[in-house]
Amino acid sequence: MRGPRPTDCWIFAGAIADDGYGRFWVSRNGRQKVVRPHRYALAIELGRPLTDDEVALHEVCDNPICVRASSEALGRPHVVLGTQAQNLAGMGAKGRGGGRGQTWHWYGPDRAARAARSRALREAVRGGWDDEAVQAAFLHTDTPTLF
Repeated sequence: MRGPRPTDCWIFAGAIADDGYGRFWVSRNGRQKVVRPHRYALAIELGRPLTDDEVALHEVCDNPICVRASSEALGRPHVVLGTQAQNLAGMGAKGRGGGRGQTWHWYGPDRAARAARSRALREAVRGGWDDEAVQAAFLHTDTPTLF
C-alpha cells in the first residue's frame, strides 16, 4: 500500500515474520523459497536479482515492511542497495543484532516490539491508507514510557 505523499513508505501488507520483516514464498525448480519483500522490490528496481553479498537497506525510514525501492515521483527511495558491513554498522548504531548497547541510551524497539509494530502498521493499511491509523501504528509499542 503506497502512502499518498511522495515521502511516505510503501507498506507490504502480506505475511510478517517474528522479526517484523515481511515474507512470502516462491517456488523455483520444485522447491519453496522464502523471499523478503524489500529485497524483491529492490531487485525489481535494479532490474536484476540481488547477489548473496548484496543487502537491501532501509535507509530513510527504518521500517521493516517498507518496500519503497523506487525513486519515482519525488523523494528518495527508502530501500537501497548496500553491503553487509553497512547493514551491521546500522544495526549496531540502533542497538540491534545481539550486541549490547550502552545501558543509558535507548535504541528503540526490540525484535518483538518491531514485529508488533509491523503487524499494527499492516493492519492500519489493509482497508486503504488512513493517516491517523498509520501514525498510531508507527507509535505502537507494548513498552511503557516514562511520560
